[in-house]
Amino acid sequence: MSSNTREASASKKKYHQGHDIKSILLNLFATLLFLLPFAIYFDRENTQRYLMVVGGALAIAFVAPPMGPYRPHPYSDWEGNKPFTLRE
Repeated sequence: MSSNTREASASKKKYHQGHDIKSILLNLFATLLFLLPFAIYFDRENTQRYLMVVGGALAIAFVAPPMGPYRPHPYSDWEGNKPFTLRE
């Protein structure tokens, strides 16, 4: 049984993990947004700078194009991608 499993896993394509530019920038923005209250709490003098950094990260993540191997529609041309409907 284990040889069948190895053969099946070897024939599968490598799954794309979503590490494109837009995904990385959105993750960076979310991390900065999470850390923002802590930074403001410990250093109130630079609050405006921290807000500007997070705002800039949001602007860059918003403007960045969705570039990558499966963008902009990752499943649109796969045969098994059909919406769930009550009628067939």
